[in-house]
Amino acid sequence: MQRGTGLVPLRPPGVKDSLTRGWPWGRRGRMGILIVAVVATAVGFLLIFLIGRGQPISPAAPENLAHDGQGQMAWVRGFGVEGFQRLLLTLFTEMGFSPERSERGSTTVDLFANDPTPIRGGRLYVHGLFGLPGAAADADEVRNMVETARAEFVGKGVLVTLGSFTSDARDAARGNPVDLVDGDELARLVRKHMPQAFAQRKI
Repeated sequence: MQRGTGLVPLRPPGVKDSLTRGWPWGRRGRMGILIVAVVATAVGFLLIFLIGRGQPISPAAPENLAHDGQGQMAWVRGFGVEGFQRLLLTLFTEMGFSPERSERGSTTVDLFANDPTPIRGGRLYVHGLFGLPGAAADADEVRNMVETARAEFVGKGVLVTLGSFTSDARDAARGNPVDLVDGDELARLVRKHMPQAFAQRKI
């Protein structure tokens, strides 16, 4: 019987070379697929960006309303005059007033409330102007409000607009028991008394 020599049989020539020669090519193939996927994704995002740039923006978009003098309260227009009424009711309630009644027109909101504070308290008349974007409230709005406040035997009036007031409107309010609240002042009040609604842009 012939004893083993203890030598391990050698792999046939060329086998090792063929196995190791195929490995780098497989890795390169996977890297190539990954690069193609990354490039395709980048091209897709670029096309979306280029297409989006050419799309027209609605005149009612908040960024356009801000240029029209609507400022930080432009988002309220998305809720319509009904949402504007809800905003004023909630705001003045949070400020400590007790609403008596509220009426809503196509572009206006009337709110009668009572201030229960002793001595300085009394009835309050709030007239909200929803109006059109970019249309500043004029002196006639102030005069009409003063007349309504007198007819209702209200001690003080507050004229609120999402936009701004003309200089004539501010002159007409001077000397009368009327406070003018424009879009910027309204935003400050909402941010203070209704911080969650202001942050979430919800009424």
